[in-house]
This record gives sequence, C-alpha cells and structure tokens, in this order.
Amino acid sequence: MKKRVFILSLLLTGAIVAFHTACEKDPVEACEQDLFCDGTMEVTACCTDGTDCYYTYNGQEYPDTEQGLADLVEALDCGTTKSISIDGENDSMFVILQSLLEKARELSNRQ
Repeated sequence: MKKRVFILSLLLTGAIVAFHTACEKDPVEACEQDLFCDGTMEVTACCTDGTDCYYTYNGQEYPDTEQGLADLVEALDCGTTKSISIDGENDSMFVILQSLLEKARELSNRQ
C-alpha cells in the first residue's frame, strides 16, 4: 500500500511538472510597416510580447524612446526642419510613427 501511494504521488508530481512547462510559449515578435516621405522610405515597427519595441529604418534600429523617435525622424529627413521636437513641425510624423508602433504592440499581444 505504501509503495502504491509513493508511486502514485511521483506520477502526480511528474504530471503537474509536465503540464506546467507545456504552457510556456516563446516570445512573439510582430512587426508593422509603413511608407513615409511620399512613399519612398519604409519604416518598420516591431514589438515582442507588447513590451520590447523598436523601429527599423535603413538597416538601423531605433529604440522606443523619445530620443529614438527624434533620431528616426531626423534620419528620415523628409524635407522637414532639422529642429526635431515632438511639439514642433514634425508632430504629425511622430503621431504616425507612434500609431505604427501601437499596431505592432497590439499584434504581438494577440499572438
């Protein structure tokens, strides 16, 4: 009887461990692309599980920070002013880029 209880408890413990590890999934990265500067420059926004987000343009990654966004707008250089600020003349581009990143964030949370 003790041997049977011992074996049964080992099997139960093994089953719990197996089910627990089977529920884990790998991080999912989702990306969204859009064209800027009259459709000539492609920017990609990517997020992993809705948290780790970044932009990619011309082979370079730009972090999801205010400075990263300002650097990306400056790199795009769509004939806008060189004075890069969120409240300045480039605010519409900032809004579009942030919207692109939100789409990627939503996609990465769904998968």
